[in-house]
Amino acid sequence: MRFFTIPAALMLFYTFSYGNPECYLQAYPNLVLSADETTLVLKDGTKLPYHTTTPKVSWEDKINNTDLAGQLSQKYDAGGYESPPPYLFDPGRLRYQPFFQAIYGKDQKSIEANLVPVIWPTLKGSKKILFTRIDGVDKKLYAIGQEIAHLPKSERIWAEGADTYCFRVIQDTNRLSMHSFGIAIDLAPTKTQYWKDEAPSETAHIGYKNTMPLSIVRIFEKHGFIWGGRWYHYDTMHFEYRPELLTPSCNEKTNQ
Repeated sequence: MRFFTIPAALMLFYTFSYGNPECYLQAYPNLVLSADETTLVLKDGTKLPYHTTTPKVSWEDKINNTDLAGQLSQKYDAGGYESPPPYLFDPGRLRYQPFFQAIYGKDQKSIEANLVPVIWPTLKGSKKILFTRIDGVDKKLYAIGQEIAHLPKSERIWAEGADTYCFRVIQDTNRLSMHSFGIAIDLAPTKTQYWKDEAPSETAHIGYKNTMPLSIVRIFEKHGFIWGGRWYHYDTMHFEYRPELLTPSCNEKTNQ
C-alpha cells in the first residue's frame, strides 16, 4: 500500500467544516424523530442539545467535550485516499457520549439487555460474538462477515481474532469505549497497529502505520461502519457503527 503526504492546506479543508443535523435523520430513520441546529429528538422522546456550552478550544477540549455538532465536524472519507491522515484528523473519534447512551443503553445492564450473538466466519469455521440488536446493527455485522468470507485467504486472515463487546473506558480516559455499547469490533489485534504504542500524548506528532487490507475496510464502510485506520490517532484493528458519518448530508461542506 502506498502512502502520500497531504499538505497542510488540505488538512484545514478536511477539519471542522462538515456535517449538519440532517446526517442524524438520514443515518437513524428508525430512531431519530427530528434534528436541527438546536435539538435532536429521538422517537422515544429523548431530547439532546445539538450544541453544548462546554469549552471546545483546544484539541483536548474537543476530544473530551464534543457535542452532536462536533461529532460530525470532520469529513469521513469512506473508501477514499490511502494517505496518512493529517494532524489531528480523526473523523468519528469525537463522540458525544449521551447520544450513544440514549440509543444503546444508559448503563451496562441496559446495554447488555440488547446484545445478541452474531455468527462470525473464521478460517477454521465460525464463532459467536456479541453485538447490539438496536436498529438491526447485528444483522449488518453478520452481512459484513459473510462478504469477508468470500475474500482470498491472504485477506481473510486479517478478520481473525474478532473481539466485540466489553464494557470499559478508553485507555487513559474516562470516556466509554464504543465497545461498551456493542457497536464496535476489533480484528487481528496481534497484527494491527495502535497510535499509543508510539506516543501517549493526544497532540504528539506521530507516524502512520497500517497493515489492514482496504478490501475489508470497504466492506465495513458499505454497511455503515467507520475504520480507525482513517484517523491520525490510528487504531487499525478497530471498526465501529457510525452511519451518521457516511450519509450524503455529512459529506456536504457547511459554512460552520
